[in-house]
Amino acid sequence: MSSDRSKLTIQTMSYAHLNAGIVIIGAGMAGSRFAIELARAQQQSKSPNNQRPLPITLVSKEPEVGYNRIMLSPVLAGDSAFEDTYLYQQSEYQQLGIVVLAGIAVTAVDTKQQSIKLDNGQTLVYAKLVIATGSSARVIPFPNHDATGVHVFREVADVNALIEYARQGKKGLVIGGGVLGLEAACALASQGADMTVIHVDSYVLNRQLDLPAAQLLQAELARRGVGVEVSAITDCIAVNDQHEVKGLSLKDGRILPADFIVMAVGVMPNIALARDSGLEVNRGIIVDDCMHTSCPHVYAVGECVELDGELFGMVAPVNQQVDTLVSVLKDTRLSGDSLGSKENWQPFRSTPLSLKLKVSGISAFSAGQVDFDDEEAAAIETITYQQTSINHYHCLYLRNNKLIGAVLYGEVNEGSFYSQLINSNSDIAPIKADLIFGEAYCDLEKVTTDSEANGDMDIDSDLDLLSAADIVGAAS
Repeated sequence: MSSDRSKLTIQTMSYAHLNAGIVIIGAGMAGSRFAIELARAQQQSKSPNNQRPLPITLVSKEPEVGYNRIMLSPVLAGDSAFEDTYLYQQSEYQQLGIVVLAGIAVTAVDTKQQSIKLDNGQTLVYAKLVIATGSSARVIPFPNHDATGVHVFREVADVNALIEYARQGKKGLVIGGGVLGLEAACALASQGADMTVIHVDSYVLNRQLDLPAAQLLQAELARRGVGVEVSAITDCIAVNDQHEVKGLSLKDGRILPADFIVMAVGVMPNIALARDSGLEVNRGIIVDDCMHTSCPHVYAVGECVELDGELFGMVAPVNQQVDTLVSVLKDTRLSGDSLGSKENWQPFRSTPLSLKLKVSGISAFSAGQVDFDDEEAAAIETITYQQTSINHYHCLYLRNNKLIGAVLYGEVNEGSFYSQLINSNSDIAPIKADLIFGEAYCDLEKVTTDSEANGDMDIDSDLDLLSAADIVGAAS
């Protein structure tokens, strides 16, 4: 592996010349991608009178800048090296003129003076500020949750600590049977740990799969040596006299022995810096569809934002937010405060997303709505195909001749086809009889779409299927 993709070193500079720069707080997947894409867009953008674009400064609290957090599961499983997770080479930041400050935290933002204070004592003045502080792993405050041996699965340091347990053949429990919890359990089991998943609901991935698909998945987990305890409610973490993990006490009175515990129970947006700076926050930093916050000249993207009450924990919407903000800021120049024509802005629109589980040898896909209360279920029609000998299961959920949800297990190649039908709000009545067999059996010329739906009916378009690792933060 070339050293070109190793961690970025801290750059020193004279801060005075950046008084009109675009400063990005956070160099995770959203912040680093925004910096790169904005710099590229600036190079391609034509400006009157050859006015120079605003310089870009990327501030990273972590020494590792711009790594792909969703690839930590393969790293934990030993299938990839951490060096392979970097989104961009160090030379790309340098060639694009992006100043990277690695291993430096922002301690305060003064929106009136348009400046930020760094933990090295420096003050940096901005023309435009972009907050991309991401999210942190949620820790449920069970009794003894701070014991030695309790971990989350979020950053490089977490991976390194967990791998050591696995190499020693330790017994571990993962609290949370969502996508991240299952990936962590499978990865650690493949590395030698004795793993069991503890899930509060009646089956794993209950937000993404229906019961038949989940049962197939749980059977496969058992074959891989990963135990599953469902409908299991944690009472407290059991510890020894040294305040070290020795097990998990459940509400039913059982104590499950363990050497370590991993909490994989979702994430919480990092909003403290924004809140302390006077920005409007709720669960996330409040933004509009062009990523403006409540404060002039301050924007936010990624897992830390909230739009119309919605949080964003998957890669696809975060990338779309980045694209939106690039369209807003790419024409901002040194000589003025103009953001360019609003006609060129690309407002962010939230669309339904799909999920494809990424655990080696396991194929599971989900899109749309697949969980219904009793009243909703009365209006739902299902089309099911199952081949038990090879563990293939497909279930389509329809309402008023519209495909609203799909669950596939074992064979998931038709996932993009079903996702497009869901997103385009297509009337599938003419192809209903053949729909379960896939795109090749359907005469799409007979399909009509809702012109106001999110996305057109373009099955040949390059639709990204999201993996479990693509969930930036998914609660169990």
